[in-house]
Amino acid sequence: MQFIKNIKAITDTIIVNINVYRYNGMTMFQYQKIVLLMEADINDGIYGKDERLPSLRHVCERYQVSMSTAILSYQKLEQQGVIYSRSKSGFFVSINNTHNIPAPKKSQPSHVANFVNIGQMSMALVDEAYDKNLIKLGAAVPDASLLPISNLSRIIAGVARRENKALATYEKVQGNIKLRDQIVKLMKDCGVQCQTSDIMITNGCLDAIGLALKSVAKAGDTIITESPTYFGILQVIEALGMKVVEVATDPKTGLDLDEIKTIIATQTITACIVMPTYSNPLGATMPAENKQKLVTMLSAKNIAIIEDDTNGMLSHKGNRPKALKAYDDKNNIVYCASFSKFISPSLRVGWLLAGKFAEQVTYQKFLNNISTSSLSQYALAELLQKNTHRTVIKKAVQKYQSRMYLLRQWVDCYFPKGTSISDPEGGFVLWVELPSGYDVVAIYKRAYEKNISITPGVIFSTQKAYKNHMRLSCASVDVPQLKESIKKLATIISD
Repeated sequence: MQFIKNIKAITDTIIVNINVYRYNGMTMFQYQKIVLLMEADINDGIYGKDERLPSLRHVCERYQVSMSTAILSYQKLEQQGVIYSRSKSGFFVSINNTHNIPAPKKSQPSHVANFVNIGQMSMALVDEAYDKNLIKLGAAVPDASLLPISNLSRIIAGVARRENKALATYEKVQGNIKLRDQIVKLMKDCGVQCQTSDIMITNGCLDAIGLALKSVAKAGDTIITESPTYFGILQVIEALGMKVVEVATDPKTGLDLDEIKTIIATQTITACIVMPTYSNPLGATMPAENKQKLVTMLSAKNIAIIEDDTNGMLSHKGNRPKALKAYDDKNNIVYCASFSKFISPSLRVGWLLAGKFAEQVTYQKFLNNISTSSLSQYALAELLQKNTHRTVIKKAVQKYQSRMYLLRQWVDCYFPKGTSISDPEGGFVLWVELPSGYDVVAIYKRAYEKNISITPGVIFSTQKAYKNHMRLSCASVDVPQLKESIKKLATIISD
């Protein structure tokens, strides 16, 4: 056997030296072998979108080929649209989705206002986040390896030493002024010009949404939401004893404005909660024109708007879209956001711009929790002041975009024929619609037994809809495990 291996090694060396390679019984030139191997590395996520590929010299050394062969390999990959070159910088991954994966259908909820009752299942899902044995395919949590945790840890240690007197008392209700100064700069990225005094620090985005709801509505009032919408929003509405009327939502462009127009003309609506940029779970982003129309339409009826912009920083296409708040000339929008998705979820720091509801929101904040952790706020202020977070976000987004591409391909490849998949332009969650007849709650239970966690679609609505839908995430599972988990999940589905 060893003799045969030695003969094969000698033969392979001879084949390489004459620039010819045998693959699956076929004879091909060495550059074609390199093209195949590089494509496999890219498809497996070893190299992500816009990531620099090995140099031509490295390719020569790795595959023992001439410079002309290495150049030809990259030229072929460039012609196929797999990679692109930058002058004096090298070659980079350019992922082009050449095959059209069908998108989920636009939702069709009833316009009946319902009280919410999803608490039991949603809390079970929250508990799963602490199970270290689970492969969390459905969790909308960022990849810890892509967060600035080490840098943040050093800053927290320094803050604890320097600000020991400040840490011995409560922070102001509105929050740390240095942090609010830095948030003013962040808000410019989404087209919002504001002042430090406009900003209030909260305990995460859901806290901000809860404060906003308490300030603009009361128990029994009816709130417009997207359908499907993030189950955390539904939990807050449930806790406050309010009702929900769901609006049809397109997986690409978001809320159906015609339905909004009909609902506000026929029902008494107090507020609208919307995630207009990279929504959860759809990943939808409203076009700028629709954002402007929505703000104008609701403000004319004096219906408060609560904007959840949790994922706004995670744009796959460079500059982030404008927020709804950028179109708010009547101060009718309470803008809510968080640092959880791009710096650290455990700090539990978010913020809001309350507009004309500032007085009510400040009072509710004081009643709720007086203030947000001083240590977290000091640390975030210093981190943002160093301005390193933008590089961290850019790198993370490139990874998420690459994984999202791969996740969509693998779901399309392994899931049942007729499966539809959303195509987000930001964030890291995916909405999957299985063919009619599949029960995702049953699939969820079977998958859990195999240590795989997904998020069933039914939890994103008050109407027992989306039974054959699920939310998947590309963030908290590395690429090799992601692929294997999708294959296992596909087997569970087919069973």
